[in-house]
Parts: sequence; structure tokens; C-alpha cells
Amino acid sequence: VGRNGRGFSSFSSQGLGNTLWSFAKQAQLSLEVIETLGDSVKLVSTGRLAVYETSNLDNGEDVIKRLFVRAAEAGIDMGLDRFTNQDLSNTVWAYSTLGLLHTKFFKKAEKEVVSRLKQKRNKFRGQEIANILWSFATLNAQPELTIVDALSSYIASECRGKNGVVDELSIARMFGQRQELANLAWSCAVIGRYPKELMNILYTGLVGASNDPQQMKQVFNDDGLQKSSIMTLYYVQVAADVEAPDLKLSLPTGFPIGWGEDEEHKQAKGDENDLIEMSSSMLTLTVSKLQRGVSKKFDQIGFDNILEHVIDTNEIKDEYGIQLPESPKEFLSIDIANIEKKIGIEVDGPGHFVCLIDKPNQSTTNASLKNQFDDRGQNRVNGPTILKHRLLAHLGWDIIHLPYWEYQELKGDKDKEMDYCQSLLDQSSKW
Repeated sequence: VGRNGRGFSSFSSQGLGNTLWSFAKQAQLSLEVIETLGDSVKLVSTGRLAVYETSNLDNGEDVIKRLFVRAAEAGIDMGLDRFTNQDLSNTVWAYSTLGLLHTKFFKKAEKEVVSRLKQKRNKFRGQEIANILWSFATLNAQPELTIVDALSSYIASECRGKNGVVDELSIARMFGQRQELANLAWSCAVIGRYPKELMNILYTGLVGASNDPQQMKQVFNDDGLQKSSIMTLYYVQVAADVEAPDLKLSLPTGFPIGWGEDEEHKQAKGDENDLIEMSSSMLTLTVSKLQRGVSKKFDQIGFDNILEHVIDTNEIKDEYGIQLPESPKEFLSIDIANIEKKIGIEVDGPGHFVCLIDKPNQSTTNASLKNQFDDRGQNRVNGPTILKHRLLAHLGWDIIHLPYWEYQELKGDKDKEMDYCQSLLDQSSKW
């Protein structure tokens, strides 16, 4: 994609998908190496943001964006009907892992996937299905609900098998890892669609019909649910309990005790599943310099607040009657919170946004938006942020979002910062 670059005209669909996958995987693996080194390395960023930054530092932000724009255009010109299921899975996974959304390509991919699912062409593997829906949800690609319904019908059909019975074993034959099931459930919650048959299959595959953790370890030949899967189940349970109460989904009594991986087996056994576990994390207990500065400004305009207010599962269960197990677990955090009025300020850094690489980068401010989640030039709020906002709203919180660049553009002008913070509070009906 450089001045003398060869472009993608001679690439096959597999070559295109593998190339993008390799750039995303490089960034993911670089982060894993850094995290393995632990305290011996000083991390500037963590989680989703660190993956984005690793890629941009290695290759340059402009080069990465140009590469992924040209690849999307090449894929559209080639025709997505020439992509195998694995090619489509690799390609959309790469975009989502790096936080890059080409809206036209994803809309074409959505139509192609739905068509294949309905016609049952080119049999999908469980991992491919999980990667695809996770990618749309993570990027907040705003697909039609038909993609979830089509996936639900396809999965149910495949898991029934010849004898027409859906059980733990038939689910395990389609999905090699329970992390894939957890990410599908999380994706349904982000998109806000909970097909009854699909959700029952996902819960059966994750915790079984008899709620026996040892049996499920044997069925999936694993060492228990990963930590990210356990947190995902909490988020999904709360979302489904409020938004789809007719499903009557529930987690086992005493969950997650006995359901997690044993300490000696925390290391992943291979890299067959490319889903990044950070996708569903909504509990972030790091306080940035920007957060501290913003908190002080809100103090100065009379908005009493604390940093990193944490809501645990017992509070949710006791105060709101949501069906959760007895075992307490820290669940959600709010950057800046006034507990008395239940007003929260989320200071949204770069890791809360995806980049719309096929749209112009126009300047947009909070004041000019009809909705605080409207696209802001090339920035769109990502799926995890959308779901967290909905969960907090269900719990009675009025959450106001502060995009990092708007505050930085004030360049330290104290009067402008105070006016800006006041304008955010004025949006709240509780203030």
C-alpha cells in the first residue's frame, strides 16, 4: 500500500484474510509477551488499547489504516462469495482486534454470512461462527438482527444432529472450546438479541443441564471455565434477566466456585481460539491522570464524586432482584461517580472507540450530537462500552460519557474545562 506497493489485485481471498490476520495476531501476541513478563515491563496501556497501540507503534497508524482500507476495497471488488468461511472469519476478526471498522465491507460480509447460513452452504465451524458474531459485536458494527436469528437457527440445526437431541455432547462436537460459547452469548447481549433456543444451547454448553462442573470439564476436555468466560456469564445474566426475562436463564447455585480453571492450569493450551478475552471486560480499576484531572474539575463545580466506584454482584442481587449466585464478585466500575444521585461520568479513552476507516474524520462535539453514542467523525463507541452503559442504566445509573479528545482540546484552560464539565452535567435529568 506504499508508493510503490503492489496492492491486493493479485491476492486470493485466503491471501487477503491471512495477511490481515497476521497483522492483528502480531499485535495480540506482542501484548501477550509483554503481559507474561509482568512487573519487569512498565505497561503504558493494557487490554484492548494496548493491542491497538502495539500495532500502530510497530507499523505506523497511517500505514495500518491504509492497508485495511485497501484490503476491504479489494475484498468488495473480488466479491465476498469467493471467500471461504475461514477467510471471512479471519478477515472480520482482524478488523475487530485492531479496532478498525470498514462499514461497507462489514455490511457486505453480513449479507454474505446470512445468505450462507440460511441456505446452509459451506458448513460453518463453531469457531468461525463465534469469531464472526464477536467481531460484529466488538466493533459495534450495528448488524441487522437477522444475523443473530440466522445463526441461532443454524446452530440449533447443527447441534441437534441426526437424532434431533441437543445436549452437552452434541454442543461440544460443534464448539471446541467453551470460550466460543461465552463470546457468542456476550455478542447476543451487546447486539440486544436473545433467541430462546440459542441462549438455552449456549447455557447448556457452558454450565450443562445438571450443573455439574466436573462433568463439563470431561465433556469439553478442559480445566474449567476461563476467568473471562465467568465474567462474561455475569454480564450476560444481568442483561438477559432485565432485557429478556421470559427466558428465565440462571447460573448454577454457588457459581463460580468449582467452575473456574485450576490455578495450575491457567496457561492456555494452544492458540486455536483467536478471540481476545479482553473483549468483555467492564471492570477496569486503573485511574488515569486524565480521570483525576476531570474528577477535580467536577468537584470544583459542586459535583461530589469518587473515583472508580465498584458495583459487586451482591449489590445487584439484593438491591435490584436480579438472579445471580450468592458468591460475591466485583462486577462493574464507574470512572467518576456521585453515589447519592447515581450519576456517573465515564472518561472514555481510545480503547472505548473503534475507527471508521471508510468515513471522513470530521470534528464533532458532544453538543452537536442528538445521542451521545452517535458517530463522531471517524470515532464510534465500541460494543463493550455500549453494553456496559446499558447495564448501568438498568441498575438506575445516569451515565454521561466524556470522550478523551474533547477534554484534551481544551488545552488546560481552566474556565473552559469547568464550563465543559458543567455542560455534561446539564445533560443529566438527575442533576
